[in-house]
Amino acid sequence: MFRKTLLACLFTPIGLIPFLQPQVAWACSCIQSTPAEQMERADVVFTGRVIDQKMKTVKTQPFGGRTWVQWTFEVEADHKGSVSKQMTVESASNSAACGVNFQKGERYQVFANQSNTALRASLCSGTRAVIDKPQEQSQAPSPCSGGHGNRSSETTN
Repeated sequence: MFRKTLLACLFTPIGLIPFLQPQVAWACSCIQSTPAEQMERADVVFTGRVIDQKMKTVKTQPFGGRTWVQWTFEVEADHKGSVSKQMTVESASNSAACGVNFQKGERYQVFANQSNTALRASLCSGTRAVIDKPQEQSQAPSPCSGGHGNRSSETTN
């Protein structure tokens, strides 16, 4: 009796294996890299503002399809590659698949790679938001303006 119970406990889970169905799972895992490495790996790098988005589903077998978002940017500065005044970049529709969730109207530095006929950006490519910081008046010299840090609120003529 004990032997039959032991065998039933061991082989029942094994007998259920044919009934298990595979599920699609996406997980984003990025290798850490420096900005210089990200620049080197990217085909195109630019800074721009998101002006439009469209959904695009690509049918893949055997699991159905994958949804991409096509983001259109008004380019402010090009840093690498062939860049035009407006650029369209695809990204996966969710962060679990390393998709970038751009926000319309916001600025980004985009690192993208050519994939067949589309440019694609991911969480791992180096793409990041560009934060517009209000300029603060400070006494520190500006490395760009050649200032000496001696600003005062008085205007001299």
